[in-house]
Amino acid sequence: MKARISLRYKVIGISLLSVLMLWSCKEREFETSAGNDESLIRQIHADYVEGWLAMDQEKIMGLLENNARIQPNAMQPIEGKINIENFWFPKDDSRTVINDYKTEILSLKVLDTLAYTTHHSILDWSYLKDTINFSMLQKGINTTIYRKQVDGTWKIYRSMWTDLYAEKK
Repeated sequence: MKARISLRYKVIGISLLSVLMLWSCKEREFETSAGNDESLIRQIHADYVEGWLAMDQEKIMGLLENNARIQPNAMQPIEGKINIENFWFPKDDSRTVINDYKTEILSLKVLDTLAYTTHHSILDWSYLKDTINFSMLQKGINTTIYRKQVDGTWKIYRSMWTDLYAEKK
C-alpha cells in the first residue's frame, strides 16, 4: 500500500512539475514576443522620423494603416490614408521642408495586437508657396497607437499631438 501511495505522489509531483515547466516556457515565449514587438514599434517610430527628415512621402505613408487617423494640435481629426496624404503632401505647388525633427520615446506599451507610445518632439519646419514663406519651431507631446497586422507587421493606427510651445522663426 505504501509503495502505491508513494508512486501516486511521484506521478502527481512529476505531472505538476511538467505543467509548471510548460507554463514557464509559454511565459518566456510571450515575453520574447512582446520584446520583439517593442523593437518593431521602436523601428517604426525611427522610420517615421527618418522619413520626415528625408521628406520621403512613400516611406511615411507606408507606415500608416489605410484607415489611420491623425489629430494635429488644435485641429479636427483627419481620417483615412488618402486624406492624411493630401494634408501632409498637398498637390498645390507648396513646399514644406523639415529642417530638424527630434523625438524621445517617454513610454511604450505592447498590449497583444495594439501598442502605444508617448513621446516628446521638437520639430523645425519651413513652408513656401507663392509669396508665403515662414518657418516654425514646435515642441510637443505625441501619442501614437500602433496595430498589429495579420502578417505580423505593425502599422500606425492613430496619432495625435499637442504643442507645448510653437513660434514662428
